[in-house]
Amino acid sequence: MLLSKRLWRTTAFASLVGLAAAPLAVLPASASVDGTGVVINEAYLSGGSAGAAFKNKFVELYNPTDAAIDISGWSLQYRSAGASTAFTGVGALTGTIPAEGYYLVAMNSNGTAGADLPTPDATTGVTPSGTNGTLALVSSSAAIAPAPGSVTADPAVVDLLGYGTSNTFETAAATSPAGNTDVKSVTRTAFADTNNNSADFTLSAAITPQNSPGTAPIDPVDPVDPVDPVDPPAGPGAVTIADIQGTGDASPKAGTAVTTTGVVTAAYSTGGFAGYYLQTPGTGGTGVGQTASDALFVYSPSTVASVAVGQYVQVTGTVSEYFGLTQITVADAAGLSQLDASSVVAPVAAVIGYPKTAAERERLEGMLIAPAGDFTVTDVFNTNQYGEIGLAASTTPLVNPTVLGAPGTPENAAAATRFDTELVTLDDGSTINFLSTANGGANKKFPLPYLSQDAPVRVGAPVAFTAPVILDYRNNNWKFQPTTHLTAENAGTVQPITFGNTRTPAPEDVGGDISLATFNVLNYFATTGADRTGCTYYTDRAGNPITVNNSDAAGCGVRGAANAENLARQQAKIVTAINALDADIVSLEEIENSAAVGKDRDFALGVLVDALNADAGSDVWSFVPSPEAVPADEDVIRTAFIFKAATIDTVGESRILLDSPAFTNAREPNAQAFKPAGSANAETFLVIANHFKSKSDGGATGDNVDSGEGAYSGDRTRQATALVAFADQFKTELGTERVFLTGDFNSYAKESPIAVLESAGYVSQGAKTGEHTYQFGKAVGSLDYVFASEEADASVTGADIWNINSVESIALEYSRYNYNATNFYSEDVYRSSDHDPMIIGIDAAATTSTVNLLNINDFHGRIDANTVKFAGTIESLKAQFGPGQSLFLSAGDNIGASLFASSSLQDQPTIDVLNALALAASAVGNHEFDRGYDDLVDRVINGGQNARLEYLGANVYQKGTTTPALDEYAILEVDGVDVAVIGAVTQETPTLVSPAGVADLDFGDPVEAVNRVAAQLTDGDEANGEADVLVAEYHEGSGLPNGSTLEQAILAGGAFADIVSKTTAEVDAIFTGHTHMEYVWDAPIPGVPGETRPIVQTGSYGANIGQIVLTVDKTTGDVTNYEARNVPRLTTADADLIAAYPAVAEVDRIVKAAIAESNVIGQQVVGSATAPITTAFANGARDDRASESTLGNFVANALVDSLSSADRGGAEIGVVNPGGLRADIDTGDITYAEANAVLPFLNNLWTTSLTGAQFKIMLEQQWQTNADGTIPTRSYLQLGLSDNVTYTFDPARAQGDRITSITVNGAPIDPAASYRIGSFSFLLQGGDNFRIFTEGTDTRDSGLVDRDAWIAYITANSPVSPSFDRRSVQVTGIPTGPVTEGSTVTLNLSKLDLTSLGSPVNTLVTAAVDGVVVATAPVSAGAATVSFTVPEGAGTKTVTITAQESGTTVTVPLTVTAAEQPTPPTPIEKVVEIIKKVISWLSKLFGWR
Repeated sequence: MLLSKRLWRTTAFASLVGLAAAPLAVLPASASVDGTGVVINEAYLSGGSAGAAFKNKFVELYNPTDAAIDISGWSLQYRSAGASTAFTGVGALTGTIPAEGYYLVAMNSNGTAGADLPTPDATTGVTPSGTNGTLALVSSSAAIAPAPGSVTADPAVVDLLGYGTSNTFETAAATSPAGNTDVKSVTRTAFADTNNNSADFTLSAAITPQNSPGTAPIDPVDPVDPVDPVDPPAGPGAVTIADIQGTGDASPKAGTAVTTTGVVTAAYSTGGFAGYYLQTPGTGGTGVGQTASDALFVYSPSTVASVAVGQYVQVTGTVSEYFGLTQITVADAAGLSQLDASSVVAPVAAVIGYPKTAAERERLEGMLIAPAGDFTVTDVFNTNQYGEIGLAASTTPLVNPTVLGAPGTPENAAAATRFDTELVTLDDGSTINFLSTANGGANKKFPLPYLSQDAPVRVGAPVAFTAPVILDYRNNNWKFQPTTHLTAENAGTVQPITFGNTRTPAPEDVGGDISLATFNVLNYFATTGADRTGCTYYTDRAGNPITVNNSDAAGCGVRGAANAENLARQQAKIVTAINALDADIVSLEEIENSAAVGKDRDFALGVLVDALNADAGSDVWSFVPSPEAVPADEDVIRTAFIFKAATIDTVGESRILLDSPAFTNAREPNAQAFKPAGSANAETFLVIANHFKSKSDGGATGDNVDSGEGAYSGDRTRQATALVAFADQFKTELGTERVFLTGDFNSYAKESPIAVLESAGYVSQGAKTGEHTYQFGKAVGSLDYVFASEEADASVTGADIWNINSVESIALEYSRYNYNATNFYSEDVYRSSDHDPMIIGIDAAATTSTVNLLNINDFHGRIDANTVKFAGTIESLKAQFGPGQSLFLSAGDNIGASLFASSSLQDQPTIDVLNALALAASAVGNHEFDRGYDDLVDRVINGGQNARLEYLGANVYQKGTTTPALDEYAILEVDGVDVAVIGAVTQETPTLVSPAGVADLDFGDPVEAVNRVAAQLTDGDEANGEADVLVAEYHEGSGLPNGSTLEQAILAGGAFADIVSKTTAEVDAIFTGHTHMEYVWDAPIPGVPGETRPIVQTGSYGANIGQIVLTVDKTTGDVTNYEARNVPRLTTADADLIAAYPAVAEVDRIVKAAIAESNVIGQQVVGSATAPITTAFANGARDDRASESTLGNFVANALVDSLSSADRGGAEIGVVNPGGLRADIDTGDITYAEANAVLPFLNNLWTTSLTGAQFKIMLEQQWQTNADGTIPTRSYLQLGLSDNVTYTFDPARAQGDRITSITVNGAPIDPAASYRIGSFSFLLQGGDNFRIFTEGTDTRDSGLVDRDAWIAYITANSPVSPSFDRRSVQVTGIPTGPVTEGSTVTLNLSKLDLTSLGSPVNTLVTAAVDGVVVATAPVSAGAATVSFTVPEGAGTKTVTITAQESGTTVTVPLTVTAAEQPTPPTPIEKVVEIIKKVISWLSKLFGWR
């Protein structure tokens, strides 16, 4: 056959010579080629398989035209036969195909059989199936995604070949080879292109690859009989992994035998999994759009050792659900075949946050993922046994629900929900139980993974993933698995995670002149099991006794250490911890009651004190001896006190509550009075140690049955009640009001027993720390407390929970000595118990003061359903401190831009609410000037008769002077110290309010003003005011997004950087506002190395209360300590807050009255909306003022409608500043109040005239600068525009030159023409730094108020709807001069998508020149690149680009010049062209090339 083909070529050449000499008229008409563009001419799809003609698969392209075609930027793409998503194989093409020439594209190989191809013009990684699939020649490099069916009109598709069972084709699919050993190519017949694959292509055994240089086809090797095919034959039910997984919880293929292929992503040949994970090639990435998992566990003990990560394999086996995990069981080696991994693209880890629902996780089951976002250790209990670590997908561990709310409350439910949405287990890739006693405890010889002596794994520690993991499901838990069995030996390469070290060598400094601690010492028994008879033991891996396991056994009666050796280990850790705690008094729980074993009751206590003193090197410690009267029937454990005799004196003997029926199942309270050594009795305080009934449920009945607070909550509640009565009686006898309740209350913070104590006025000191003493059930919470009476609380200088025990693995405990091949025991403080100690500082002589500063900013008249909770949050934070220790302040914008219930009543309800909450002082904000200075002074303040707070503005001066126009500071006494509050407002205020309202004022540098006043208040001159503590209230702040760092905020420069770095060191605390951001930062104090001060902003709208607690030395006035935080608004029921706090009851009355009064108007329906019309959103939050919005453009249209008539100003264009849009429009009815909330400022509507050139300057001023050239906090403000305006911009260009085109009413803007602008008086007076408006001409006040005109527009046009077409689009590549006919223009578009709610995602743009479509392009993430050939015809043309989904239109003017005409061909050139056509015709006729 091959010789015959060569003979035909020789004969044909001879004929050609004759034809060339013959008259041209005899050329047959069939010599003309059908196609007018490049075609896929031949596809060979089994390269490298047994018997293959060539080693590689290939596609041959052909150019049937008489001109070369440049295919640079094109691509060859492949999609599997049944797919409907984007093509997954994309191979880039470059270069030129000569006229009537070829282009050879090499693809992957199935093996090594066959000859080498001629030198390919392009080599790709495209991996087509040998039997079924779709190949597409595409005129771009972007993956296409045509719908299944016939594809003949897609402008991006140059040619397409569907073969075999493909669902995508031209008219019908072509016949394909039967398999990889059916050595044929799919070949186009005589270059025919009728757009019918079935008719145009046939199978050919003559396989003839040809490249563009014209290299003659290589004669393929003669086919041979197939031997050992690389591609294994299809097995039973060949399906994809996604088909096996299905879209539900269980596989639709369960119980059936299937064959599938995948890349090995994890393999577990040891550890008990006995299997491996496969994932479909090319999958992974973002996980977006995942409907079924592309990964599968293969259970196969017989083949797991034969695979390795990265291999490409085919498996055959039976599908099953193994306790919720979809898997396929491969019985033996026959079910596993190795494939060529180089022929596929390996899957990649999906970079994705932990899915919040089981359904979302199911869609990723078994897949390789790179967990994104924050993860924190929340559980290490099972690390010691199963090598598992509980993680929470958050910055904090899980919290036991009753820590945050009583059963049935929203807070409780929210905490419980976190277990479902955040909890995931980090496993070790094995089923090993490291504590198992089976086979002589063989598993204990394996070193535990993750844990080590020097790299702790602690609850609360942040983690960082260093390698991908498998999202696995086992033991009814979702798990992260390493990609192979993790062991201590391979941890360096296999462990996928690192843990932050959160250990601290000592507790925080809690201040005070004495300190009090509580410490549960984990069944410390100086009498060991070996000292008794009948005890049995837990043993180590060598069988040695470690701890007693049944204290109730006859003759035993003890807990704790089995013998002296283990007691020494336990004692060493406890002693180290107590001495490092460095408290003056320690309340102990779970210490041996030696009387229960026939010894002196204080025997064990004495042993511990002796050990403490031996470790300290002297007799530092003493213990409080037992009183004469003790309970008749005591537990084997008790409470006790130890103290340092050098610093503490006891007052009287201790007392234990006797004969209380509440304590028949718990340790009775143990009380002792103390005072500082050598001090007067007046400094006496009482400490009562406690250990309430545990939560274990044995024998519980009645109200002791667990109803959400653990078992025996009823008894614990009765114990709390009895404790309060006992404390009342004893403190009365002592004559002191300072009482501390310490110990293990076995109750979380919102459970009933704690509520009893707090109702009695006791304040939890642990609540001030944000930390917890215990870990149970994969979550944290405190069981151990120090409560202080109101008087005792006033003497507390600080508190800390030292997390050395509950957060550590039990592997470190003395009770687990030699349980594992790695011995984790060390004589250090870590895991000395299972409870954490807590310590507080006490100013016994009251030489310090506590200043509890509570702060808000940007409240903006939030009179609504949250106001009572807002008030309750403030009052509850006050209640945690003593009388006179709290000060409620604000950083401004209390009023203005308010909700309707406040704004409709001129913000009087807000003023009344803040009066009820005793707001003491506030900086003025810019919104306090919304109605002008006179309104602020005469109505709002009114000499203190209306707003009773001190409104402060140290940088607000009478025009042209430095005379203060407002009070600069206020001095207030708090807990015996003078606190000065200095207020200042943003210097940008004149640009943010109607200039006429502040025309008589100057606004100076806020930092300069604060520093000037601070110097005055600390100069020692009582005549000009003196203060101990200085607090700065700045209505200015950082504009960086939430989550930014202080360092980033400083680097951003501007006003906030000055606040941080230039505010005088005399200022002790700084509150900020204005930017609506949320942060709590420890900022360095200028000129004081190593010292910091707090800077806080709460966000806005009362969502948080800022809290800074200062500890102040009364003698020096120095701040010795501070704690700062933002406290979220409570979710407690309104009724509970109203009942608890009188001020909240008054707030409730004010709110209800305001809502009722405003509802008369506010509830009137003024219109309706078919869909939301909103501001732009960023990171899920509204009010992104730097982005275009549907609401801004909608309001701009409303302005034109209201102001278009001549008597209203004749507006042609509406312009809206984004800061004026204070609420969104929801779907459905629009009430008066809702409409008013959108535009709450009551601006007048004005018109003015700008030239086209000035209008461009207006758009340029969106990139903001202050009048002095500095950049304000918000560096870009996006104007809303009416729908007759569009423009393009390029932000990379120089300032003042970023607007590249403007179209008004469909025509380019005329720089010299005048355009009538309608907007708010605020903006047309130059507000928001749009100073060009002050140069407008014929400026008029329409007499309309924005609210009235706005509501009238809604009413007249309802139902209203959003429009999603943008006014502005970022475009680069716009020609700067004329372009030539036939040249290529490429325009790069971005910001095509709006971020307002409901905005469609654009997918396609169409470009037209003077109405004729010239190109289309896909849109991805709001961006597209459009390239087109400039059509013929010189002159001015208009390019119009339209986004398909949103309707956004981009208009670009184009000046076109004529192209040079080509020189006509000479007669000889014409003859040469004819000869070429004849050669082409002969090639078709005889099937050779």
